[in-house]
Amino acid sequence: MTTKENAPLVSKNWIVSPRYDVFFFIGSCIFTLFFFLLFRIAHHFNFVLRGDSILITYFVFTAIFDHPHIFQTFSRTHLDKEEFEKRKFTHTVVLFLFIAVGFVITYLGYESELIVFASLFGSYHIIRQHYGFLRAYKGINKDTEEIDNWLDYGLFYTGMFACFFNDYTDIRSPIVIYKNLVARFPSLPPDIVGIISFCFTTLFILFVIRQLWRIANGKPLNLPKLLLLTAVLSTHYFVFFATATPFLVAEALETVYHDIQYQGWIIRFQERRFPAIKKVVFKWLGLSLVYGLLVGVIEIWGLLHQGWAMYLFVPFTMIVIYHYYVDGLIWRFGKEPELRKLMFGKQDDSMTNLVKSPPR
Repeated sequence: MTTKENAPLVSKNWIVSPRYDVFFFIGSCIFTLFFFLLFRIAHHFNFVLRGDSILITYFVFTAIFDHPHIFQTFSRTHLDKEEFEKRKFTHTVVLFLFIAVGFVITYLGYESELIVFASLFGSYHIIRQHYGFLRAYKGINKDTEEIDNWLDYGLFYTGMFACFFNDYTDIRSPIVIYKNLVARFPSLPPDIVGIISFCFTTLFILFVIRQLWRIANGKPLNLPKLLLLTAVLSTHYFVFFATATPFLVAEALETVYHDIQYQGWIIRFQERRFPAIKKVVFKWLGLSLVYGLLVGVIEIWGLLHQGWAMYLFVPFTMIVIYHYYVDGLIWRFGKEPELRKLMFGKQDDSMTNLVKSPPR
């Protein structure tokens, strides 16, 4: 029997392993700083692409990180026969409808608004993915007391939405995507950020008090949860409060952490779902990089020339939005216990209360 004297100071069960989780799911937030430095260095030295530091940063991000992670989704939606048969209509007809709608919107002249909408949807998608990992770390570490649930989820959501809304309050001019490619979106009242920030500060104080109480009463701290909360909240604060960067650069700073998280997640899925396929991870990674480079070149060409060139990357923009939509369907562990067991292995017994997915 564990007593207060010999109780562990921290609980540290991981989804895969300490090294894997810290690299992919938590520590990959460091890539946000990498892209910020890339933008600043490119800006300072006036590098290639007409000296355009925005496009340099965006191309590296979209070609090597963002679109490759989008392509990896197809290993779950189309290569996984069980999933494809279950939602064949969604993975075929709905996907083509998404692309068709994108062409219609672009034809009507709202391509700029479509890009901003994709960015907003993407921000919500990122928040939900981080939330899923938070739930996972709470589940596998049996950190499920009601007071901790309220504090953890409240702290997470108030912190994330305070950052998210900060970029879309009191917009007095069009959102400049790139040069004369602009979009008009209604702004949010600036008081919203103040209210949510106050709630976050209050919850943060209560959260710290709760952790001290746990230590004093011999209850272990959930180390993976604490590391994840620190990583996601500090990263979003850096992107939305501490720095002021152009639209495309901010998109890279916010999203790259999510991209690497997802790559780590899909690698685990591919290894466990397709053990008979030799080097399945490297095959999908190679294909995803080829796809990313192709789409990256097309997007840069479209941004440079705009006009008719914007039609070139409509399909890829809509595949991104399809990814945001479908990821909310394909990782529902509460409804698919076999998938939960596949992804969490020996940790599955601790995940019975988990009804939503880590990645979304």
